[in-house]
Amino acid sequence: MNPFRRGNGRLLYSGIVRLPLLLLLPLLSSCYSLEGEMANVRTEIVALQGKIPPEAPLWVHDGPDNFDQFITDDTPSVPDFIYLHLLRKLNAMSDAEVEALAPGPLDWDACAADPAKFRGRVFRAHGVIGELHTEPVEDAKHPVRTVHAGLIFEKGRRPILFHVVRKPDVLVLREDTVETAAVFVKMIEYTTVSGRRISAPFVVGRVLRRYL
Repeated sequence: MNPFRRGNGRLLYSGIVRLPLLLLLPLLSSCYSLEGEMANVRTEIVALQGKIPPEAPLWVHDGPDNFDQFITDDTPSVPDFIYLHLLRKLNAMSDAEVEALAPGPLDWDACAADPAKFRGRVFRAHGVIGELHTEPVEDAKHPVRTVHAGLIFEKGRRPILFHVVRKPDVLVLREDTVETAAVFVKMIEYTTVSGRRISAPFVVGRVLRRYL
């Protein structure tokens, strides 16, 4: 099945983040209640006109083409040229280079309160792996052909959505603790089937590691 679909003249990637949170309940029912409901979240990678030169930094903060102007929090959409640029740059960097950019852990509350202040910066995200699946990159010329997308619950039992280029061969969902150094892109807000509003940071990183 082609995960891309067209709507209103836009090419939408309808499967980039899927979070069947009902799978998390056996482990998290005592610490993070979703009231027995299933939430399905998708980040749409929206095709927009934009070409980023290879020498551009990981996140373009300044100038007429600064990335921030194309990002709107509390929505599912991310421009494809920003998303693909992040994957390309992270894939070309070493693990040490990415980790050196992370000053510390992601501050969930601070990001939620003022996401623009933290956008495009690298932070460490750490928590229990709740969901993990692979997604194809539908660009035949892109060096990254597959991304690993999923959900972790941080120590405060709040969700963080992630996409990474690499992951361990084996992870035990709802048991293993993982971490990643990743770029904070935006806050995504979604509604569960019961009408409950959930908010989560969305980050893009190079590698997901099992935390020992």
